[in-house]
Amino acid sequence: MKKRSFIGACVMLVAIVVALPLGVHTSLTKLREEAGSSYYYDKTGFAIYQGVEEREATANNLITVANQYTQTNSALAPLIEELDYAVRLTQNSYDDFAEEASANQQMGKAAQALYEELKKTELSESDQKYPDQLIAQMESEQDKINRSSYNEDAREFNARLDKFPVKLLLPFAGVQPLGTYDYE
Repeated sequence: MKKRSFIGACVMLVAIVVALPLGVHTSLTKLREEAGSSYYYDKTGFAIYQGVEEREATANNLITVANQYTQTNSALAPLIEELDYAVRLTQNSYDDFAEEASANQQMGKAAQALYEELKKTELSESDQKYPDQLIAQMESEQDKINRSSYNEDAREFNARLDKFPVKLLLPFAGVQPLGTYDYE
């Protein structure tokens, strides 16, 4: 009878050890999905992905303008390549919020660097307005992204991952933190 009790206790212990990470994984995955859903449409109806796509399109327009002046200003070429790389990086990071958020930030910095070099370049009269308009458009989209409720939802979710006992079980749960898109 004691042997059965010992085997039963061992089976129960194994079941608890297996169920705990599985339960944590299930509940955290559900919480992550709830927080991540505001990426697509937050409380105001804004979608982060649309803001990022707008920034990509605007960055491509900035590249188009800059390409016209690479003959007169050779410093533009590496900055164009850097911005083009950052745009492609955001386009290929759509399934990982943290990676896309980082790429979006990199795209903003690359666009700013290209803009500053374009301001030093003598542009045709018809093109002079474009760099200011395009960087303002990128900043406007970033401002919308900064104010999105998704960022707060992601921070709240990430804070839950940092609490005891979840923090101890996180390596076994297989749930990643969410990236935030707000930056200066």
